[in-house]
Amino acid sequence: MSALLRRLAVVIPARNEELLLPRCLDSIQHAVERLAEQRPELRTRVIVVLDRTTDRSLRVARGRPGVVVVRSQAGKVGRARDLGVYAALRWATGPQRGTWIANTDADSTVPPDWLCTQVRLAETCLDVVVGTVQPDPADLPDGVLAAWSAAHVLGEGHRHIHGANLGFRADVHTRLGGFGGLKLHEDRDFVLAAAAAGLPLLATDQIRVTTSGRLHSRVRNGFADFLAAKSLDYAERTG
Repeated sequence: MSALLRRLAVVIPARNEELLLPRCLDSIQHAVERLAEQRPELRTRVIVVLDRTTDRSLRVARGRPGVVVVRSQAGKVGRARDLGVYAALRWATGPQRGTWIANTDADSTVPPDWLCTQVRLAETCLDVVVGTVQPDPADLPDGVLAAWSAAHVLGEGHRHIHGANLGFRADVHTRLGGFGGLKLHEDRDFVLAAAAAGLPLLATDQIRVTTSGRLHSRVRNGFADFLAAKSLDYAERTG
């Protein structure tokens, strides 16, 4: 079975991210351009899924050439990611195995080689690539950043799973039944299911994504809640 990719879609769920979405899309555009330089024959598409969005994120996304917008009222990030993948599958032609789905979040920025590296890794016969995520240092006090770093050892073979940095072949999504419409931890459950199915998977620090260090979470027990807890702990120790 060929490992060669012919299409790549970037899926970005967003809810009221008009302030951070432009920076996210800028970084993805740089990554798409870098990929086009190295693999001009590989077709790409960027899909933003606006989930219960009431701000001007729609205007931001529609103002970007080549960005496709999908609307959702699900209120669940798992469902939003699924809708983005389904839109990618409608766009893509040919066997699903030849399509790669790169996932990030609207409050995140990706490195320029984010897509090139995923493609290179995928074509070594991988089905899933699990990348690392770090909070934006500019958003956090040094003590909170240090506490986060102490709890997150980033490197090859890491144990962290984030939807903000996750790639997989389209046929994997179909085989596993997608993200299950979950409100939280849809990324973790998806990767654990892939591992349980014995699919070729790599956890790598080669494509580290930077995400917002905000302390107000859009979902309970999410990334921001962890940072908020570390911030409170730091304040109590230093106050």
